[in-house]
Amino acid sequence: MMRQLFAAIAAIVVWTGLAEADSPYTVVGVPIDATADNALEAQTIAMRRGQVAAVHALLARLTLPEDRLQVPEITNEAAAEMISGLQVRNEQRSATRYLGELTVSFDPRAVRIWLNGLGVPFVEGQAREILVLPVLQTASGNYWLWNTTNPETGEVNEQPWLRAWRTGGYQHALSPVSAPSGDAGRMLIDGNSAVQMNESQLRSVAQAYGVSRVAVMVARQGEGGVRVDGRLFSFDGSGEVSSQQIPTIATNTFRGAATRFVTDLENAWKAEAIVRGGGAESLNVTVLYNSLSEWRRLQNAITGTSLIRSAQLDAIAPTGAMMTLEFRGQFSQLQRELDARGARLMEDPDLGLVVRSR
Repeated sequence: MMRQLFAAIAAIVVWTGLAEADSPYTVVGVPIDATADNALEAQTIAMRRGQVAAVHALLARLTLPEDRLQVPEITNEAAAEMISGLQVRNEQRSATRYLGELTVSFDPRAVRIWLNGLGVPFVEGQAREILVLPVLQTASGNYWLWNTTNPETGEVNEQPWLRAWRTGGYQHALSPVSAPSGDAGRMLIDGNSAVQMNESQLRSVAQAYGVSRVAVMVARQGEGGVRVDGRLFSFDGSGEVSSQQIPTIATNTFRGAATRFVTDLENAWKAEAIVRGGGAESLNVTVLYNSLSEWRRLQNAITGTSLIRSAQLDAIAPTGAMMTLEFRGQFSQLQRELDARGARLMEDPDLGLVVRSR
């Protein structure tokens, strides 16, 4: 029986491919650790616990705390039915112990059916992505943004604040946040330049990475833990810029500080986007575009918006299309979610409601 169970688990562990890189239905870095009479049993227990823990992490992402009170105890069977893929990292094992970290990909349709069946409101539409510039202020007062390489030994000195962002899986959050990958960003900005928060330079960084929001977050580590201060900048296509101070974060670790920032963003987004009951409304909109590729981007933004139940194409022309949308929630909520997906819903004096690129 134990061998059959393990075979089933092993079949899931064979990688079947995660959801998209920014999918909120992917949970990264779930710790697993179990001890038993033998290695096989320890691995089986660890994997079971990890799958259930991943469901709890997904629930914390998609729902508000008060709504999670409606969720009954999650069984191993219920968790397994919603999972489409697993990957184990940092795997370690002995004769009696198994530990590692799970990356779990969930089947969105199965999760939706489960939550709707429980009557639990949830949010799956993501806010606009934020590029974070994680600057570490050293004890000597220097500002360190990137990893450094010893020219003599070739050894890489990892910047811990940057590593926390690169390995935390925060690009899958409802308010996705990611750090610059690779070393290309070195040519654009360094730690000293980042803390000066020059809007023109930050706009160039945002354009290079294809985002409209950049957060400069300066961390200092001392005996009392980690303290982070910073500022969030938002740019739009017209050249306007707005910014807001990021509330000070004080935690024990860099990973804890990153998680706190993302969790606060997610809770604010969910509080705005959550829909509780109510029927659907219908809108007639004109979608404006200049090319086939832009039409496809706008169409994907509309059909991928979680508040939109159906999107019917009524007519199409080289530079515009007419659609009938059926949506839940408030009009302002729909505007915010479309805006996060790169589409702006607005009133036009001649055409009525239009959707165009943000």
